[in-house]
Amino acid sequence: MFRVIGSENFAPFGKFQLEFPVVANKPENLGEVHLFTGVNGTGKTRILSILCAMLGNGLHLQKRMKGADPSVITFSDAFSAAQRSPLHAAPNQIIWTAGHPTWLTRVPAFAYSGYAYVGDATVSPMGPVQKPGRDVCLSFYKPETTSQILLQAITNLLFEAAVDSLNISNNPKTISRSARLIKALESTVSQITNTEFHFKIEKFPQISLFVIWGETKLPFDVLPDGLRAIIGWLVHAIVMMDVWLQGAMDPLNTEAVFLLDEIESHLHPAWQRKILPAFQSLFPHSQIFVATHSPFVIASLNHGWIHSLKAEAGKVKIEKPKAASQGDSYISVVEEIMGVKEWFDPETEKLLSDFRSLRDQAYNINLPEQERAQLHARARQLGVQIGNRSRELDFMMGKELNQMERQLAKQP
Repeated sequence: MFRVIGSENFAPFGKFQLEFPVVANKPENLGEVHLFTGVNGTGKTRILSILCAMLGNGLHLQKRMKGADPSVITFSDAFSAAQRSPLHAAPNQIIWTAGHPTWLTRVPAFAYSGYAYVGDATVSPMGPVQKPGRDVCLSFYKPETTSQILLQAITNLLFEAAVDSLNISNNPKTISRSARLIKALESTVSQITNTEFHFKIEKFPQISLFVIWGETKLPFDVLPDGLRAIIGWLVHAIVMMDVWLQGAMDPLNTEAVFLLDEIESHLHPAWQRKILPAFQSLFPHSQIFVATHSPFVIASLNHGWIHSLKAEAGKVKIEKPKAASQGDSYISVVEEIMGVKEWFDPETEKLLSDFRSLRDQAYNINLPEQERAQLHARARQLGVQIGNRSRELDFMMGKELNQMERQLAKQP
């Protein structure tokens, strides 16, 4: 697994070293998560692109390095320094020194973003599905053919599970590998959406794959974008891991690397708060790198590392990773990790700032009493105006105004 990456000069970080420590006290049934957060332009996706390039697809990184000077990226994994060897690239391309090269090409690795691309496609009973190329697996934006390949692979799993059930009918306690994978992905989607979800095959007038969501039969074209997005990366990860391994290993218990870029894009917060823990449970032996802007995704991480990226003087500073803690509220994540201190819309925040400025001036005993009285009156008038904006503000300003009156009553 990746443990350190770094560079002497790589925009927007300059000289940097980014560590991916082992997650202490992590339950064995959860994958290792490293989560990147920061404002736009702080390089979250660039870090994912570096890892993507090292694993076998440099296209995303090349697009982000147009016109830039060549850089050297170093990384180390679980192997010793004696096993590391340099990998060279042509001039004006990214080059890096890497850990054991076979690890980079051997480990299953997939990249995903949260866009919704899955739609209806023609499938057939046990149609051919070729093992995907490394470049396709590590593309954040899948080619147009991905939907058809994914639906065909799901169809094959369903047929395999049906055949397996016939072959093991004399032992009802036995569940086949294919049936277990189908059950895992259906139960995971059901858990995230809080609605029963199943894949089904229709035989007439032709073989077709559809879903049952709740009690409704739905083709893929009419699914909500959020559900299509989840199928496009989470379900894809299970199914295509199975295709990649060609039956040699269990896809849910194999070491893998996943790069997830803003997978929450199409999801309501009720779903955002469930997707990462669900994915972490599906792949307990994986290393998962996540770039996100969602406080709901960040707060949902109980076991993992949070890497905050902050812009300072034209460069980006990578802060020391913070261990995720259980029970963090969304408000604490917004304030402490994402650095957003405001709770209200910009207009309301401006009014609150004006109120507090007037109040603090009214507290100034060095001002003439008449001027302080005027400031007091203006602050009270503005406080009432703010309170009229909403029930929440009415409660908050009631407390602030009462505190102001008590404070002023104590003054000479």
